Amino acid sequence: MKSILMAAAGLALFSTTALAQTSSDQEFVAKAASSGMYEIQSSQMIMQDPSATADVKTFAQQIISDHEKAAADLKQAAMKSDIAVPMELTAEDQQMLEQLTAADNKVPTYLNQQVKAHQKALALHQGYGSAGKDANLKTYADATTPVLEMHAMHVQKLLDTDATATSSTSGGTTAPAN
Repeated sequence: MKSILMAAAGLALFSTTALAQTSSDQEFVAKAASSGMYEIQSSQMIMQDPSATADVKTFAQQIISDHEKAAADLKQAAMKSDIAVPMELTAEDQQMLEQLTAADNKVPTYLNQQVKAHQKALALHQGYGSAGKDANLKTYADATTPVLEMHAMHVQKLLDTDATATSSTSGGTTAPAN
């Protein structure tokens, strides 16, 4: 009887551990998929904005291309690991998309959101790449991280350029510091 209880306890512990690992893998896939969908949808939206500069539209097109490839790579890695890829945005990504849709001046909103989204995506992919359990997903995360780093640097440069252009065209002057 004692050995049956020990075996049952061991099986329960094993099941809980396997479930936690699966949940962690599934959580990574869900967040990575949502992040990519947000990136694509927000970039498609900014491509239609007449106030977006050629540089911003070039960046947006690069985001669309790179994240479509990343989505296909994620789907392939997840399929190899028998993990479903959700097709809906997380509440946070949906909220950012709604804020962008409602924004009067979409370009600064888009650029600021891209900075935040890429910081979040980088942390997610780097974290999974270093601590994830599933080999297929780790390979995907490691391969995607340099692209996300490139996007993060590019969007920051665009944001800095946009801020400089906005301040130089605002017509305001600042008083010299004493």
